[in-house]
Amino acid sequence: MLKHTAGSLDEGYVLFAPIIDSTTYLIDKCGYVVHKWIGHYHPGLSVYLLPTGKLLKTGVDKSSPFTKAGGSGGIIQIIDWDGNVEWQYKLSTSTECQHHDIKYMPNGNILVIAWDKKTQDDVKLAGRNPDLFGKEFWSEQIKELRPIGKDSAEIVWQWKLWDHLIQNFDSTKENFGKVDSHTELIDANYGSEAQMMDWQHFNSIDYNSELDQILISSHNFNEIWIIDHSTTSADAASHKGGKYAKGGDILYRWGNPAAYKNGTNENQQLFYQHDATWIPKGLPQEGNIMIFNNLRGPNINKFSSVDIIKPPVDKNGFYSEEIPFGPTSLNWSYSETNPTDFRAINLSGAQMLSNGNVLICNGPKGEFFEIDTTQTIVWKYVNPVVAGTIVPQGLAPQITNTVFRCTFYPTSYSGLIGKDLTRIGLVENKNSNSEACSLIIPVYDNQNENETNIYPNPTNNFLYIDTEEKDFVIEIYDINGQKRLSVENIHSIKTTDLETGTYYVKLMSKTDFSSQFIKFIIWR
Repeated sequence: MLKHTAGSLDEGYVLFAPIIDSTTYLIDKCGYVVHKWIGHYHPGLSVYLLPTGKLLKTGVDKSSPFTKAGGSGGIIQIIDWDGNVEWQYKLSTSTECQHHDIKYMPNGNILVIAWDKKTQDDVKLAGRNPDLFGKEFWSEQIKELRPIGKDSAEIVWQWKLWDHLIQNFDSTKENFGKVDSHTELIDANYGSEAQMMDWQHFNSIDYNSELDQILISSHNFNEIWIIDHSTTSADAASHKGGKYAKGGDILYRWGNPAAYKNGTNENQQLFYQHDATWIPKGLPQEGNIMIFNNLRGPNINKFSSVDIIKPPVDKNGFYSEEIPFGPTSLNWSYSETNPTDFRAINLSGAQMLSNGNVLICNGPKGEFFEIDTTQTIVWKYVNPVVAGTIVPQGLAPQITNTVFRCTFYPTSYSGLIGKDLTRIGLVENKNSNSEACSLIIPVYDNQNENETNIYPNPTNNFLYIDTEEKDFVIEIYDINGQKRLSVENIHSIKTTDLETGTYYVKLMSKTDFSSQFIKFIIWR
């Protein structure tokens, strides 16, 4: 039985879809599957559990010409709890394709990111330097879809990046002007890699119903953008209209002032970021923006962080006109003590939980972990699905078990009410028993009712176990959940054969089979 400090973990379930697999899993924090959806498509890339208990899933259209780029999707599905596809829509043609992320709206509509392929003539007319594009050039667009029937949708609103360009390269072409004076527009010549097809590479979208605004993450610009959703589609194609009177122009942008010629590399604060989201109302830091900042730092010492910023916005949704856009500092940030120990070169995400903990997904490693308010890891799980093959927990080669993102749903979530959440086994073993919790780094508690303590901590060569238990088993697990040592009824353990790093002691009573977990560090 897993034992943990009351309140340390936010109780609920974690949803994830391995990228190289067609099954979506809902697990509890012991790693047990409580539900799964067996599909026909690999995710492309996001999946969500709706308030109705249905699954909103993207899928990869393998026939799409856009599959040459990462994040390609093209299929959007709503699947009921029993696995029946209620609605499926294909947004995949020779000129456009859904990719990366979607967002379910309170009105039941779905916001979709889609590539918008441009011809060479389009790009020339927009004033982009011919040296900065090749045979293909993809812009971005957002469509709001209203599902109809089983396989149709009405486009009720749309926004296209191409309607909001500025350039200072060619005065004879469209959109010529001073880039640094029009921060509400997108520099048609920023992003200098020649032959780049996927110019922006949007990788997340969020919606704020209170402000009626949309938040976008532009991976290649190293920026997040906010645009107005209160506009009509016609307004969204212009520079006027809507609640904020700017049409579809950018209301707010942050992360890289060089993208609008108001800063240099020294001012850059985002680095190929993912999963930019507003923190929902009622949670700690509500209204602020959380971002997974993938590659901060210099050269080979790059590292990842999860950052929260407080945007300069008033209660009516209007942003400060001070340029470059603030803030200049972070409201909160998480990274490892040795920064390069936490690094995700792509994918990934983070989510604020109700108790102030943060759930983090290191996408390339297929690794989910939860940190508490002291930024201590209190739970960890590694996706065991490796390119369609399932391996024991902790043994997945961390390159083919990738996950775009994971999402936590509390036990009180409306989509779970009345659902059968009986454990049906681990992902890696449908016939598994309660010993599964020893495979996940759980919450530790060194002040429980049995008064178990370990010392010294940090330690060097020996670890001493002080417990009232008379008959017990001691196991030591490393940070990846791999068992490194097992002994019985021993109070002094030699640690000289273990490398420097973080470990967990599991003490299991042979009397009542309860377990306790304590974190310790070996430091030499």
